Amino acid sequence: MLRELIAPWAPAVMRHLEGWAEVAGEDVRDAASRVARRLAMLLVAAVAALVAFLMLCAWVLVLAWDTPWRAWVAGGLALVFALLAAGLAWPVLRGGARPEDAFFSRIRAEFGRDRELFQRSFNGEGRAAANGGDHAGG
Repeated sequence: MLRELIAPWAPAVMRHLEGWAEVAGEDVRDAASRVARRLAMLLVAAVAALVAFLMLCAWVLVLAWDTPWRAWVAGGLALVFALLAAGLAWPVLRGGARPEDAFFSRIRAEFGRDRELFQRSFNGEGRAAANGGDHAGG
């Protein structure tokens, strides 16, 4: 009895699961690509900034070397480095709230649509159309 009820639905459920897997695969590829691009850009920016500031620090230390302020200059440069590192890392680490940056957005949308369809079919809204519009009292 139960087998006869489930058998007609099995191919459709399998195709649906296959579609979910395909959409999830696309989301994984997009997410990996987005993460790789961000990490590469962040790495290049960090290396370039480090080289530029090391050269700037060396130049400032050379200027201040024969003065009594050389220790303060070195400390100030260290503070600048720390503030700059925090300022550059903040946008990346805090996480953006942009919807296009959300991982697995397509699979979330598909799950939302499926949940809506399941709710409608279990609440009887789908049966009226399948039965030609007549409502059997139940």
